[in-house]
Amino acid sequence: MEFIIDLLKAFNISDEYLISFAGITTIILFVVFLYFIWLMFKKASHSYLHSKYFSIKNPVWHKAMQKANFLAAFGYLGAGFIASFAVKIFFPQKYGIYTLIAINIFSVYFQLGILLIINKILSIVMNVFSANPNVPVKGLIQFLRIFVNFFGALIILAFFIGKEPTYFISALGLIASVLMIVFKDTILGLTASWQLSMNKKLRIGDWIEMPSHNADGDVIDISLTTVSVQNWDKTIVMIPAYDLISKPFINWRGMNESGGRRIKRAINIDIQSVKFVNEEMFKRLKKLELLRDYLTAKETEIKEHNKARDIKESLYNGRYLTNIGCFRAYCEAYIKSRPYISGKLTRMVRQLNPGQSGLPLEIYCFTATTEWIAYENCQSDIFDHLLSVMENFELHVFQNPSAWNFKNLNSAETPPVKAP
Repeated sequence: MEFIIDLLKAFNISDEYLISFAGITTIILFVVFLYFIWLMFKKASHSYLHSKYFSIKNPVWHKAMQKANFLAAFGYLGAGFIASFAVKIFFPQKYGIYTLIAINIFSVYFQLGILLIINKILSIVMNVFSANPNVPVKGLIQFLRIFVNFFGALIILAFFIGKEPTYFISALGLIASVLMIVFKDTILGLTASWQLSMNKKLRIGDWIEMPSHNADGDVIDISLTTVSVQNWDKTIVMIPAYDLISKPFINWRGMNESGGRRIKRAINIDIQSVKFVNEEMFKRLKKLELLRDYLTAKETEIKEHNKARDIKESLYNGRYLTNIGCFRAYCEAYIKSRPYISGKLTRMVRQLNPGQSGLPLEIYCFTATTEWIAYENCQSDIFDHLLSVMENFELHVFQNPSAWNFKNLNSAETPPVKAP
């Protein structure tokens, strides 16, 4: 400060303003000095963290410390210690008021440095554990940051005013109702995030479906107040975290963990095409390798049953094969023979209630993969084959008449016009 005073005297500054100008100028220079020391430590620590000399056995923590530039925070404290000695150089003891201002600036800087260290530690923890979808730590870290920075700001404010931090903390009870209104979404979001994580209801990478928010896709982010879902059309939906515990949604994680994806689709069969199997059809069906063992066993069983009851006169008095029963057996044998159908999960073919759309024959099984495109290909292959083979059983798929059917019907009923 003495140097600044001598410099200002050279410019013929009035003695009335000399000390004030010198003090303000020195404070500005002191802040600039503090900034350059901070910048120097930041650059040095960043260079060291990315040099070959810095190494940690765990690569995840290594990358997290590099990303957060962790050592820079301690460098800021080092800069603060250097600045504490520089105060005596910039401001001799006789300039008390300016010395006090410089000490206060240093103290605030030092407290900010401690807050910065805590924030960087939280950032490192979040970077390390956010890679694990089973530990949704982002919401908790965000809450801790709000908590730490809020109370850090209270301590700094108390330092400026000259009061104890407990003075402000005790006053929080008076404004608790206001804080509840201001941070309502944050508190609800924190509660929801904590419940979702503790109950393992939601993880990053889960496929969820929530029609109330037009969400149908993968969870890509879980924050303090919202959950981001990327739909299959690549749009992104932001869902309030609290809605995920207060409203229903579907999580398809169980399907992925099971290793199989369900096929549940029916073929509607025209009931008028259902009939008993005659001898000609029986011989034709027996040529189908997948159905041969079934027909042989059924033939023996039916003959023994009818013989025991001396059934000869009518088909309706005994047991006989039907084309729908044979087709159902063929469908079961076919899905069991496919390598892409899981043998560990349920496989069956069943009849549903007949209705206006015929008799539904439902294929119920699981693919051995959960990958979407492979699943659709497997499902299509099954029904391509079953629809094509139905004619061997003299069964017809139920289908509402189309314009093509009516056109053929009209052309068949209209007699040809003879030339005169």
